[in-house]
Amino acid sequence: MAINQKETFSRLITAVILLPLLLVLMMGGVPAMILAMSFVLFMGWELFLSVKNDRIDGLSLMALFAIGLPALLAFLGIKLEWHISALMMMQTLAWSALVVIGIFVFRHVSGIIMMIGLSVLGWSLVQLLAVEFGGIWLALCLLTVAVVDTMGYLAGRQFGGPKLCPAISPAKTWSGAIAGVIFSPLPFAIYSLWYDTPMWPVLFALGIGAVSILGDLMESWFKRRHQIKDMGQILPGHGGLLDRFDGSVLAVPLLYALLSMGWLG
Repeated sequence: MAINQKETFSRLITAVILLPLLLVLMMGGVPAMILAMSFVLFMGWELFLSVKNDRIDGLSLMALFAIGLPALLAFLGIKLEWHISALMMMQTLAWSALVVIGIFVFRHVSGIIMMIGLSVLGWSLVQLLAVEFGGIWLALCLLTVAVVDTMGYLAGRQFGGPKLCPAISPAKTWSGAIAGVIFSPLPFAIYSLWYDTPMWPVLFALGIGAVSILGDLMESWFKRRHQIKDMGQILPGHGGLLDRFDGSVLAVPLLYALLSMGWLG
């Protein structure tokens, strides 16, 4: 299967457009948190528009608020130094309410799972950007997801072969998935070599790359169940923000989990 040069060029243009935003995230702090949450809420907006015929009702707005609430609580907890047990209780209640609301918004469990995924993504972003060098780790994670997506696209187009999960995503191939995972440590490796830091975190990039593919398949599952081609048209060559950053829905929480457990330093 030949590589579509026009689509490849569109993807490169999108990467150039998103680069300044990546630099803001690298700086960390409150501005980065606001930008990150804006992305998450916009992806939630795309999620609801995709099943509401481009019309948002009151229930969808309530669901959008529910997606962002755990992240808001995490932000307030950090700034106001809330007790961890009280914060965990409020966040648990928020996620429970999100599931209940999701049942009424979507006609399939895939929609509820996407809502939970976006909410956990937002929560993880706030927590991650609050730690030292969190913006750097986040940038490396997002670059890893981009490498997996790009190499998967190029290898899949070039070599084709058996489908990865044809029932969910007919376009994805095993060759693309394997190429994506093989090249996933590239951003971490370049960073480690450039700044002369330990190389062992590079190994965890393989796991981040692998779960980013699962995040992609999770969104494809949602689109297949709701008969949707793209979540939007805001990004040339990709579709919507959720189409571009679906891999981060699982990759970023995994990165934060690795950091919080001390496995990345």
